[in-house]
Amino acid sequence: MVERLLMGTIVGFVIVFFFIGLLLVQEQPPVAGPISFEPMALSEAEQALLLQLARSQLERLLDGEPSIKVDLTEFSETLRREASCFVSLFEDDALRGCMIDDFQPHEPLVQNVLRNAVLAATGDERFPPVEAGELERVRIEISVLEPLQAASFDSADELLAKFSPGVDGVVLATSTGQSAFLPWVWQRFPDPEQFLAQLCEKQGAEADCWRTTPLPKVDIFRVTDFSEANH
Repeated sequence: MVERLLMGTIVGFVIVFFFIGLLLVQEQPPVAGPISFEPMALSEAEQALLLQLARSQLERLLDGEPSIKVDLTEFSETLRREASCFVSLFEDDALRGCMIDDFQPHEPLVQNVLRNAVLAATGDERFPPVEAGELERVRIEISVLEPLQAASFDSADELLAKFSPGVDGVVLATSTGQSAFLPWVWQRFPDPEQFLAQLCEKQGAEADCWRTTPLPKVDIFRVTDFSEANH
Protein backbone atom coordinates (compact mmCIF):
# COMPACT_ATOMS: atom_id res chain seq x y z
CA MET A 1 0.00 0.00 0.00
CA VAL A 2 2.85 2.35 0.86
CA GLU A 3 4.43 1.79 -2.55
CA ARG A 4 1.15 2.57 -4.31
CA LEU A 5 0.78 5.82 -2.39
CA LEU A 6 4.37 6.86 -2.97
CA MET A 7 4.08 6.10 -6.69
CA GLY A 8 0.68 7.79 -6.79
CA THR A 9 -0.13 11.38 -6.16
CA ILE A 10 2.98 12.90 -4.61
CA VAL A 11 2.21 15.75 -6.96
CA GLY A 12 -0.85 17.58 -5.71
CA PHE A 13 0.39 19.10 -2.52
CA VAL A 14 2.31 22.12 -1.42
CA ILE A 15 4.74 21.78 1.45
CA VAL A 16 4.23 24.64 3.80
CA PHE A 17 7.14 24.15 6.18
CA PHE A 18 7.10 25.85 9.54
CA PHE A 19 9.13 25.16 12.60
CA ILE A 20 6.56 25.99 15.23
CA GLY A 21 7.01 25.36 18.91
CA LEU A 22 5.94 22.53 21.23
CA LEU A 23 5.67 21.90 24.94
CA LEU A 24 7.84 19.75 27.21
CA VAL A 25 6.33 16.85 29.13
CA GLN A 26 4.45 18.22 32.08
CA GLU A 27 6.73 16.65 34.69
CA GLN A 28 9.61 18.86 33.56
CA PRO A 29 10.08 22.29 35.21
CA PRO A 30 9.42 25.55 33.33
CA VAL A 31 12.25 26.87 31.21
CA ALA A 32 13.47 30.22 32.51
CA GLY A 33 15.72 31.18 29.59
CA PRO A 34 15.24 31.03 25.82
CA ILE A 35 13.41 27.91 24.69
CA SER A 36 15.20 25.67 22.21
CA PHE A 37 13.36 23.48 19.69
CA GLU A 38 14.44 20.84 17.22
CA PRO A 39 11.96 20.03 14.43
CA MET A 40 11.29 16.45 13.34
CA ALA A 41 13.20 15.73 10.14
CA LEU A 42 10.61 14.49 7.64
CA SER A 43 11.55 14.10 4.00
CA GLU A 44 9.25 15.45 1.30
CA ALA A 45 8.37 11.86 0.38
CA GLU A 46 7.42 11.10 4.01
CA GLN A 47 5.30 14.24 4.20
CA ALA A 48 3.58 13.37 0.94
CA LEU A 49 2.89 9.85 2.15
CA LEU A 50 1.32 11.07 5.42
CA LEU A 51 -0.91 13.51 3.52
CA GLN A 52 -2.03 10.81 1.09
CA LEU A 53 -2.71 8.38 3.94
CA ALA A 54 -4.81 11.03 5.71
CA ARG A 55 -6.83 11.65 2.54
CA SER A 56 -7.29 7.92 1.92
CA GLN A 57 -8.45 7.52 5.52
CA LEU A 58 -11.09 10.24 5.05
CA GLU A 59 -12.24 8.72 1.75
CA ARG A 60 -12.75 5.37 3.45
CA LEU A 61 -14.53 7.02 6.38
CA LEU A 62 -16.96 8.90 4.17
CA ASP A 63 -17.56 5.81 2.01
CA GLY A 64 -18.48 3.83 5.12
CA GLU A 65 -15.43 1.59 4.87
CA PRO A 66 -13.16 0.43 7.74
CA SER A 67 -10.18 2.55 8.73
CA ILE A 68 -6.81 1.88 7.15
CA LYS A 69 -4.81 -0.82 8.91
CA VAL A 70 -1.10 -0.18 8.52
CA ASP A 71 1.80 -2.59 8.65
CA LEU A 72 4.43 -0.57 10.51
CA THR A 73 7.25 -2.61 8.98
CA GLU A 74 6.48 -0.91 5.65
CA PHE A 75 7.27 2.55 7.01
CA SER A 76 10.49 4.42 7.68
CA GLU A 77 11.95 4.65 11.16
CA THR A 78 10.87 8.30 11.35
CA LEU A 79 7.23 7.50 10.61
CA ARG A 80 7.30 4.68 13.17
CA ARG A 81 8.56 7.03 15.87
CA GLU A 82 6.04 7.99 18.57
CA ALA A 83 4.83 11.55 17.93
CA SER A 84 1.72 13.69 18.27
CA CYS A 85 0.18 15.78 15.53
CA PHE A 86 -2.67 18.11 14.74
CA VAL A 87 -4.63 17.31 11.60
CA SER A 88 -6.36 20.43 10.24
CA LEU A 89 -8.94 20.58 7.47
CA PHE A 90 -9.53 23.74 5.43
CA GLU A 91 -12.25 24.51 2.91
CA ASP A 92 -11.78 27.63 0.78
CA ASP A 93 -9.03 28.64 3.25
CA ALA A 94 -11.53 28.54 6.13
CA LEU A 95 -10.94 26.10 8.98
CA ARG A 96 -13.25 23.08 8.69
CA GLY A 97 -11.91 20.99 11.58
CA CYS A 98 -8.74 20.65 13.65
CA MET A 99 -7.96 17.99 16.25
CA ILE A 100 -5.22 16.37 18.27
CA ASP A 101 -6.00 13.45 20.55
CA ASP A 102 -3.12 13.98 23.00
CA PHE A 103 -0.22 16.43 23.30
CA GLN A 104 1.99 13.64 24.63
CA PRO A 105 3.34 11.11 22.08
CA HIS A 106 1.77 7.69 22.61
CA GLU A 107 1.79 5.92 19.23
CA PRO A 108 3.72 5.89 15.94
CA LEU A 109 3.31 9.09 13.91
CA VAL A 110 1.70 7.32 10.97
CA GLN A 111 -1.03 5.92 13.23
CA ASN A 112 -1.54 9.26 14.98
CA VAL A 113 -2.10 10.94 11.61
CA LEU A 114 -4.78 8.38 10.72
CA ARG A 115 -6.46 8.78 14.13
CA ASN A 116 -6.52 12.58 14.09
CA ALA A 117 -7.68 12.79 10.47
CA VAL A 118 -10.88 11.05 11.56
CA LEU A 119 -11.19 13.24 14.65
CA ALA A 120 -10.74 16.43 12.62
CA ALA A 121 -13.50 15.36 10.22
CA THR A 122 -15.96 14.13 12.85
CA GLY A 123 -14.97 15.24 16.35
CA ASP A 124 -14.43 19.01 16.26
CA GLU A 125 -17.47 20.33 18.12
CA ARG A 126 -17.19 23.70 16.40
CA PHE A 127 -18.21 22.16 13.07
CA PRO A 128 -20.65 19.55 11.74
CA PRO A 129 -19.00 16.35 10.46
CA VAL A 130 -17.45 16.56 7.01
CA GLU A 131 -19.69 15.09 4.33
CA ALA A 132 -18.63 13.05 1.31
CA GLY A 133 -19.45 15.81 -1.18
CA GLU A 134 -17.11 18.23 0.60
CA LEU A 135 -13.96 16.17 0.59
CA GLU A 136 -12.73 17.19 -2.85
CA ARG A 137 -12.74 20.83 -1.67
CA VAL A 138 -10.95 20.07 1.62
CA ARG A 139 -7.24 20.75 2.03
CA ILE A 140 -5.43 18.66 4.65
CA GLU A 141 -2.65 20.07 6.80
CA ILE A 142 -0.54 18.08 9.28
CA SER A 143 1.35 19.70 12.14
CA VAL A 144 3.81 17.38 13.89
CA LEU A 145 4.61 18.51 17.41
CA GLU A 146 7.93 18.72 19.14
CA PRO A 147 8.13 18.08 22.93
CA LEU A 148 6.17 20.63 24.96
CA GLN A 149 8.10 23.42 26.68
CA ALA A 150 6.68 25.01 29.84
CA ALA A 151 7.18 28.79 29.95
CA SER A 152 8.48 30.39 33.15
CA PHE A 153 7.11 33.83 34.10
CA ASP A 154 6.27 35.78 37.26
CA SER A 155 3.80 38.29 35.85
CA ALA A 156 1.36 38.74 33.00
CA ASP A 157 3.63 41.34 31.39
CA GLU A 158 6.57 38.94 31.54
CA LEU A 159 4.43 36.30 29.83
CA LEU A 160 3.85 38.59 26.84
CA ALA A 161 7.58 38.67 26.18
CA LYS A 162 7.84 34.88 26.02
CA PHE A 163 6.28 34.44 22.59
CA SER A 164 7.61 34.49 19.05
CA PRO A 165 4.44 35.48 17.15
CA GLY A 166 3.91 33.50 13.97
CA VAL A 167 6.27 30.79 15.19
CA ASP A 168 5.07 29.56 18.58
CA GLY A 169 2.00 27.51 19.27
CA VAL A 170 0.55 28.02 22.75
CA VAL A 171 -1.34 25.90 25.27
CA LEU A 172 -3.06 27.88 28.04
CA ALA A 173 -4.27 26.07 31.17
CA THR A 174 -6.41 27.91 33.76
CA SER A 175 -8.89 26.94 36.46
CA THR A 176 -11.55 27.01 33.71
CA GLY A 177 -9.87 24.56 31.35
CA GLN A 178 -7.24 24.23 28.65
CA SER A 179 -7.05 25.65 25.14
CA ALA A 180 -4.44 25.68 22.39
CA PHE A 181 -3.66 27.55 19.19
CA LEU A 182 -1.38 26.44 16.39
CA PRO A 183 1.17 29.01 15.15
CA TRP A 184 -0.87 29.93 12.07
CA VAL A 185 -3.50 31.51 14.39
CA TRP A 186 -1.09 34.44 14.86
CA GLN A 187 -2.14 35.48 11.35
CA ARG A 188 -5.59 36.24 12.76
CA PHE A 189 -4.48 37.59 16.15
CA PRO A 190 -0.97 39.03 15.74
CA ASP A 191 -0.93 40.92 19.05
CA PRO A 192 0.09 38.68 22.01
CA GLU A 193 -2.58 40.20 24.29
CA GLN A 194 -5.29 39.54 21.72
CA PHE A 195 -3.89 36.05 21.07
CA LEU A 196 -4.09 35.18 24.79
CA ALA A 197 -7.55 36.73 25.11
CA GLN A 198 -8.81 34.51 22.31
CA LEU A 199 -7.28 31.47 24.03
CA CYS A 200 -9.17 32.42 27.21
CA GLU A 201 -12.46 32.77 25.36
CA LYS A 202 -11.88 29.51 23.50
CA GLN A 203 -11.99 27.62 26.83
CA GLY A 204 -15.02 29.60 28.06
CA ALA A 205 -13.12 31.90 30.41
CA GLU A 206 -13.06 35.69 30.63
CA ALA A 207 -10.84 37.35 28.02
CA ASP A 208 -8.40 38.52 30.70
CA CYS A 209 -8.01 35.11 32.37
CA TRP A 210 -4.31 35.08 31.44
CA ARG A 211 -3.79 38.09 33.75
CA THR A 212 -5.64 36.74 36.79
CA THR A 213 -4.20 35.29 39.99
CA PRO A 214 -3.09 32.57 40.18
CA LEU A 215 -1.32 32.98 36.87
CA PRO A 216 -2.10 30.32 34.27
CA LYS A 217 0.18 27.51 33.15
CA VAL A 218 1.50 28.19 29.66
CA ASP A 219 3.27 25.76 27.36
CA ILE A 220 4.91 26.77 24.11
CA PHE A 221 5.21 24.38 21.21
CA ARG A 222 6.55 24.25 17.72
CA VAL A 223 5.58 22.02 14.83
CA THR A 224 6.72 20.83 11.48
CA ASP A 225 3.84 21.91 9.24
CA PHE A 226 3.01 20.66 5.73
CA SER A 227 -0.12 20.62 3.62
CA GLU A 228 -1.72 19.64 0.37
CA ALA A 229 -2.27 22.07 -2.44
CA ASN A 230 -5.61 23.86 -2.42
CA HIS A 231 -8.54 21.68 -3.45
